[in-house]
Amino acid sequence: MKRFTLSALLILFTLLQSHAQQEYSIKVKLDGGPTDRYIHLAHFLGYNQYIKVDSAKLENGFYHFEGEEPLKGGIYLVVLSTSKYYDFIVSGDEKAFTIEADTVDFVKSVKFTNSRENDILFGYRKFLSEMNNKAGEINKSIDSADPNANQLRREKMAGLQEEVTNYINKTLKENEGTFAAKVIKANQEIEIPKEIPLNPDGSKDSTFAYRYYKAHFWDNVDFSDGRILRTPFLQTKLEKYFKDLVYQVQDSVINNADHVITLSKQNNEVYRYVLWWVTNKYENSEIVGLDGVFVHLAEEYYLKDADWLSEEQYKKFADRVKILKPLRTGEVFPHLYVYDVNDNVVTVNQSKGKYTIVYFYSPDCGHCKDAAPELVEYAKKAKDKGIVIYNVSVDYELDKVKEFIKKYGTDEHMLNLWDKGHHYYFRDNYDVYATPTSFILDSEKRIIGKRIPINEFDRFIEFYESKQKNLSQSK
Repeated sequence: MKRFTLSALLILFTLLQSHAQQEYSIKVKLDGGPTDRYIHLAHFLGYNQYIKVDSAKLENGFYHFEGEEPLKGGIYLVVLSTSKYYDFIVSGDEKAFTIEADTVDFVKSVKFTNSRENDILFGYRKFLSEMNNKAGEINKSIDSADPNANQLRREKMAGLQEEVTNYINKTLKENEGTFAAKVIKANQEIEIPKEIPLNPDGSKDSTFAYRYYKAHFWDNVDFSDGRILRTPFLQTKLEKYFKDLVYQVQDSVINNADHVITLSKQNNEVYRYVLWWVTNKYENSEIVGLDGVFVHLAEEYYLKDADWLSEEQYKKFADRVKILKPLRTGEVFPHLYVYDVNDNVVTVNQSKGKYTIVYFYSPDCGHCKDAAPELVEYAKKAKDKGIVIYNVSVDYELDKVKEFIKKYGTDEHMLNLWDKGHHYYFRDNYDVYATPTSFILDSEKRIIGKRIPINEFDRFIEFYESKQKNLSQSK
């Protein structure tokens, strides 16, 4: 066993301390930057937010960001203000480098010392800038009066595009494995084959481009690399995928969510982010019929293998699933056993309506009072359409219910009901976390709509009927 003298230990401590202080050191020389206040070092987390990491003030011509903990790789920013910032790469491997640029044209002027990653990325950005300038010159140089102008423009632009493609392919090949190459690749659009397959009848497959693009949409994203979390492009691609390529019906959303979440499992951090993003998008979706997406995600992921959840967080997910699962669109409405003001038992199952609207309200709720006249007017016309309205108070005081009925005249055209036996806690049993809350049921008492405002009742039912008609015709 080696013995260290005190002086040797001091030297070792000094070396370790020196190394710790150099875990990251980024010097920024920025012409036109502020001289009398701090600027910040930050990184992306999603495309529209950034997390502050460090601050620095101008000293000896440089803003010097340094720290004892290494920076996680990603796209970082020098932030002058909320609307003015400049981005660059931190790979996680280059601990110390220098940036020199001006605020007039950061991309054109920037120079890096000891950062190959940024040389690659900004070489690419400068090249694209040059190509954009060339494209502008081509447009200016072609006489629009020339009958061959469009053809000439297309040919020259095609040549320019080929030059760009060759440059990108060469850059990616020569710098394979670098974070800069991954960033460049992730921002490339999927190239769709020009040759379109034929259908059995000899016609061209009109869906080929869409199906190919969707099937290859994630080809250029390395889900195994956690650094993509601290870039703007992962969230951008998630939003584009689910907005433009995923049909917004429950089964389609669930299948595609499973697909992307499975891809993200290559890295635990990325997996947690992607799962959070999809869950957040669909937990309170305004699109009717997608309520089952959250239930699926919670049961399949959060309640199975989300080992990062605390016991309290796990319980919240479990409780939420317990409430929402029986209330999903397409499920038969849970048994509701209530009374009218004459002490008669009423259940939803006994409704003979073509449609039944269960309208939960509180006699003390300001929004419910404001909406009551509109509900009464709607109810007058609804009877002739075979629509039955169950106006259910979530409060347990019969006197208040009677007063509400008398004041707003809800007694004539709808059933006015209350929970005499205190059987229900409506927030847990029917997800009534705010009043009024409505459920629209079909003749079989299946839930077809939730939280539809009164002025949209008829339009929603018409939409539902049109959708059902289209489905029956397509079978």
